[in-house]
Amino acid sequence: MNAEQGFEKYYRGHHKGIFFWIRNARAISLPQSALPALLAIVMCIGTPGFTWWLAVLAFVGVCIGHLGMNLADDYYDYRRDSRIRSTLSSNSIRARMDKCTYINNGDATIKDLQKAVIVFLAIAGGIGIICMFGQWWLHGWKSALWVALYALAGLTIGINYSGGVLQLCMHSLGELVIGLMFGPLLMLGMQAAVCGIPFSLPMAVMSIAIGLLVTNILYVHSVMETEADAELGKTTFARLFKSRTTQLFFVAVFALVPFALIVLGIVLGWWSCWYLTTLLTLPMSVYLIYSLSRFVKGLPTNDNPRWWMGPMTEFDIFKETGMDWFLIRWLLARNIVMYWCLILMIVQIVIVCCN
Repeated sequence: MNAEQGFEKYYRGHHKGIFFWIRNARAISLPQSALPALLAIVMCIGTPGFTWWLAVLAFVGVCIGHLGMNLADDYYDYRRDSRIRSTLSSNSIRARMDKCTYINNGDATIKDLQKAVIVFLAIAGGIGIICMFGQWWLHGWKSALWVALYALAGLTIGINYSGGVLQLCMHSLGELVIGLMFGPLLMLGMQAAVCGIPFSLPMAVMSIAIGLLVTNILYVHSVMETEADAELGKTTFARLFKSRTTQLFFVAVFALVPFALIVLGIVLGWWSCWYLTTLLTLPMSVYLIYSLSRFVKGLPTNDNPRWWMGPMTEFDIFKETGMDWFLIRWLLARNIVMYWCLILMIVQIVIVCCN
């Protein structure tokens, strides 16, 4: 038995351990929340009322809450249809990347999953309460109230994404809800938690820009999976539009409007002209629109990653499994968000250090 097999045996034998649940909570998706949260924190540095220990706590709480929501999504999906997805649609990437394999293969039960959801969300909630009382102590009850409101809004919408009463992802709102959660709610909530500022227009505009880019990650997925989602009975935002041209129009909106918002913020004097360095990612957004357009029209596409597209590790494996056509565009959309946040954080840190 090699080291990898030994670790796998240990891992599978401790199916109620924290590492098991972190892995199955799709920790690979954490940059989707961690980077916008870090960007909000960096943008708040130097703002009156900024508190480092609250920033650290809030960031950890966001990450744990994100993992908990991912597990909650698994829980509601499984409760809604416990069949193995590959039996529902052999053409669907969603089917081939089944989220609940750890239940289907017996590594954990639905009750184990339910307990894990409760634990993750309880820890995130506890951290949120600490941040709320921290703001009460530092800036009064009104600041604490805003922290609570943002946290409760995120929790309510997150639970109702795939479960609860609303089941938003089943009614064509999944993509937009994700953009709202990882854009405005997350970034404005972080500002409230670390500075006690309930709302500011510059942060709101930046959060909308980031939210649109995050939305595009899921939306690009849905455009490529329109037919398979129809077979699965899953209603997405992309499926609202019968015209492929309309679908591609919204890809362009989500991919390009954020650049216009950056220019708007600079014109209004909110941000430095150095924020225009986000334009370095414009070729990535343009290529994403171009590549997806050729894909949906059935035209030949060159599904090979280039250096300027960002990290796409193990792409040869994706080719072997026949998922390269999907993952190259999904990863490109993800990398755009990643580079946007990293570029803006670097620029903002340099500005703060120089002042």
